[in-house]
Amino acid sequence: MMNLIGIISCFACVLIWRADAYTDSRPLLPPFPNGVCSGSVVTLPQDELYSTKSSPFNLFSSIENIMLPPRDVKVWMPAEYNKPEFRTHRFPVLYCHDGQNAMEDADSWTGSSWRLVGALTRLYERDLLRIEAPPIVVLVPCGDSFQRRHSEYGDLPHPVSQAHGEFMATKLHPYIMNRFRVKEGPEHCAALGSSLGGQASLQLLLRYPKIFGAAACLSPCFQAGTIAAVVSKSIAPSEREDLRSKTIYIDNGGDVDDTRVPVIDVMDHFTMNDRWWNPGYWWLDTSLQPMIDAVKFALDQAGVQYRYEKFPGGRHNERGWAQRIHRPLLHLYGKEDENENVNMFD
Repeated sequence: MMNLIGIISCFACVLIWRADAYTDSRPLLPPFPNGVCSGSVVTLPQDELYSTKSSPFNLFSSIENIMLPPRDVKVWMPAEYNKPEFRTHRFPVLYCHDGQNAMEDADSWTGSSWRLVGALTRLYERDLLRIEAPPIVVLVPCGDSFQRRHSEYGDLPHPVSQAHGEFMATKLHPYIMNRFRVKEGPEHCAALGSSLGGQASLQLLLRYPKIFGAAACLSPCFQAGTIAAVVSKSIAPSEREDLRSKTIYIDNGGDVDDTRVPVIDVMDHFTMNDRWWNPGYWWLDTSLQPMIDAVKFALDQAGVQYRYEKFPGGRHNERGWAQRIHRPLLHLYGKEDENENVNMFD
């Protein structure tokens, strides 16, 4: 009987070893896992971030609510945050525009998310990150309408866009610093977004360089004022040197040579919620190319190091960005050798 138990135990150990080996050797390909991935999420109290009690006698509060209505900001903490061996550890922080689309398919306005947390978790499990643990991710949702989103993430001179940047830098970031174990310094603080959210991420770096040290812009919609600000900073010697110290990632899809973005992709409409109508915006990445090229030109003229990646045929929606969300994360947090090997997942 004991021999039989021993044989079974050895066989079980072999199976476990083979399973681990298989897990480690699987191609690290998108789509990445959906959801919190063993981490935890907290929702920040609105009354601690916003002026939730408007009053006709408090004009400033009323104007502030009109500019930036209160909303639920969520914070994802990796599993390591609550582990005993990390109890004194401080974490980098990543601010994510359109945070409702970043983690959970069911929460996304198209029924598909970027699965950013899933990608971060897998990269960390494979020891592809240079940091000791994944960053804390602050999921900042946009306004509740396309018009409001276009204002909050709008061009640099837009007053609502300015109010959004001020909120991120002077209210939300200090709150995160006080409540969570976050590393200090711009080298540990990054912003990420897609489309207009990509523009908003770059604007944070331009407006508040002492707070934000990195920006990742997926299919960014750069507008004239933002492009002008990059040009201006690339000319002034002191600001040019400051810009050279930043980490910048830019990508986009669109038509390239014979590769065209399909007008319809039926997979866009197989979603995790009732929002089955997922417009692919098939024309957008192609039409945004001139503005991206303008920013690249300004950065090149200033000698700013950045990473630009082109994804032929890439669509302008959450499913499209989920296929390459690991790329900006590797540029922000990856080990140098893995960051250079951009085709490692192909």
